[in-house]
Amino acid sequence: MSNFIQPLKYPFSQEARHTSQKYARDLGALVNLLDRPENLYLIEAAEKRVYLALTHEEIELPNLRDEKEVLIYPTARLIVEEIANPQLRARQAEAESKSVNKQLADEEDQFVIDLCKSSFSWDVESMGNLNDRAKLPDQIKSFDMKIHFQDFLEVAPDFHAEEWKLVNRYVDNGWTLIRRRELNRLISGKFKQIVLFGRLDIPRLPGRLAEAVQRIESEMKGHIRQSTPFKIDGQVNAAFPPCIQKMYDDSISGQVNLSHDARFALAAFLLRIGMSEEDVSVVFGHAPDKDNRLIEYQVDHIASKRSMTAEVQGYFPTGCKKLQTNNLCPVYA
Repeated sequence: MSNFIQPLKYPFSQEARHTSQKYARDLGALVNLLDRPENLYLIEAAEKRVYLALTHEEIELPNLRDEKEVLIYPTARLIVEEIANPQLRARQAEAESKSVNKQLADEEDQFVIDLCKSSFSWDVESMGNLNDRAKLPDQIKSFDMKIHFQDFLEVAPDFHAEEWKLVNRYVDNGWTLIRRRELNRLISGKFKQIVLFGRLDIPRLPGRLAEAVQRIESEMKGHIRQSTPFKIDGQVNAAFPPCIQKMYDDSISGQVNLSHDARFALAAFLLRIGMSEEDVSVVFGHAPDKDNRLIEYQVDHIASKRSMTAEVQGYFPTGCKKLQTNNLCPVYA
């Protein structure tokens, strides 16, 4: 692998940080560097990177014209943080995370283990080759690696599936057994946290970078809703159960991807109180990972439960016991 392909693929890596600091020791130096005419291509690439995130498209790696292209990612962060829109930030975090997860699939195990250590100070070890794992009990032979449970818990609670709960994992002397694809997910999830919750002290932006910010803000009008999507009568809203209120608020915030169980529970409830399928679809249309066609299909399915012999009037909302089991009850938690 080329000396500067690796940090371009993984902006959170130690190598990426070192390479970036070689050209710009801080954000002020980065802004000054970007103001030079010969570096306009970095702003253009960063603007495209943000636009792809805004429109839910896959982030493209640069063509590696030179090592300075490692600065494209922090420049993209500058653009988003200057705009300071939570929904745009959530989309950037989602897109950057997905890009990393895809790239990790092609890496060797040892490279990924080293990346965890150098980037996040995680303790990750291999469970050995196939011959080594063949000697293990049948129930754990499929696990490629193990990670210290504290490192696992830095990210796993962000994932909604039951398999990510520590109580459902094999844990041995402080080590949580994981599969390689799960380690990739943990790494990309950690990067998502960095983008989503990291804040930058933005200096005054030069003309070209400010123009990029203005263009993205203009594009946002067609891709991000700026107001509450559906006006619910105050008395009805006040009567929402706490779980439904939280799911509803999270959904329209545009900053959270609801779990499958949460989406089902919220959609079934809203449909039952008389909200139209179209309006329910709008409620879910703010998610960072939204897919309009999938949303419409799922809402239609929940609204009109079908069987071989008849069409009945939709699913009933999820009961309290199941919501508690799925960690969706803020009172029970």
